[in-house]
Amino acid sequence: MLRIGRLSWALAIAGAAVVAVSCGSSGDTMGTGGSGGSGGATVSSSSEASSSSDSSSSAGGGMDCPATMGTAMAISKLTFGQGDSGQWKTFGFDLDGKKSTEKSTDLCIPAAAASTDIPYPDGVNGIDNSFGKNLLPEIVALYKTWPQDVNTAIGEGDFNALIKMYCVPKKGDVAKMTTKVFGGTPLVPAPKWDGKDKWPVAPELLADTSDPESSTIVFQNSSIKGQMFDSGKGQEFILTVPMKSKTRSAEIKLVLHSAHVTMKLSADRKSATGGMIGGVLDTEEFVNEVYKIGYVFDLCDEDLFDDVITLVRQSSDILNDGTQDPTQVCNGISIGLGFEMQEVQIGDVGPAPPPGMACDPPMN
Repeated sequence: MLRIGRLSWALAIAGAAVVAVSCGSSGDTMGTGGSGGSGGATVSSSSEASSSSDSSSSAGGGMDCPATMGTAMAISKLTFGQGDSGQWKTFGFDLDGKKSTEKSTDLCIPAAAASTDIPYPDGVNGIDNSFGKNLLPEIVALYKTWPQDVNTAIGEGDFNALIKMYCVPKKGDVAKMTTKVFGGTPLVPAPKWDGKDKWPVAPELLADTSDPESSTIVFQNSSIKGQMFDSGKGQEFILTVPMKSKTRSAEIKLVLHSAHVTMKLSADRKSATGGMIGGVLDTEEFVNEVYKIGYVFDLCDEDLFDDVITLVRQSSDILNDGTQDPTQVCNGISIGLGFEMQEVQIGDVGPAPPPGMACDPPMN
């Protein structure tokens, strides 16, 4: 696998990874977020089908309440699955329903002439997390404190991703409810995590920029069973985060397709632990964002940058709709992250991001 030998790139791609932080749906085989297991690299000619069942809950939704009544929460901690013992293998979900190995024959064709041992094998019980397998180690090897620094930035209110569960009852299962996802612009002063922080929301995810509750990212079939929140399968999640160097800045946008999120709610349903995010980055959409990162960190004209783009493409392990097809080239990169959340309030609409610059793609 290509090795990236520059700290500035590690800082840059690290920021992009943060953008991926909020996706969601359930029913796939889920990781525990704990220490990594031994993998599950069984040698076979095709991927072993992994079973999963949709979670269902008893009646509990459908009650009348004011249109904006609900509980909003912001991410208070992110967990990435870094480590030398395969911790990434327990972060994310089995999105494609397969326990894939480098010898599987029912998977998409590796991109950028990658050998199959780059995108595969999957994690524990078929968990799809090529980002954790291939890109996360490169970041942490060059910038060891990156996970801590990301969480410091969250604690200082520099960015966030928020959800709001509407009409959620204080107890009981909810078979179906509406949940919205919001981008969080910088909060000043830093959050106190006392439930009263009014976090401003990003206008680019709103249908009406005069209405902070009008998010276009909606989980219509989210549910609660016991203490577990489930966003529903096949969601799309978009998050934009600022990226800055000493002299340049850009807004990095990640779109997670076939996204899935679950979390364990507290007794009062105002905070959550054990959150798990999984989804698929469209490879070329992500490459376009990497060109922005390259510009911010002045890497456009360096030979190293071409290697970076190649590594990103070689990490493709899935189709961008979360499926597999051995007749098509892989065009998605699976990703898994863990998280915790604390109650906040939806604030006013924050400022729109400034237009950004990017490296020019190479001429074909």
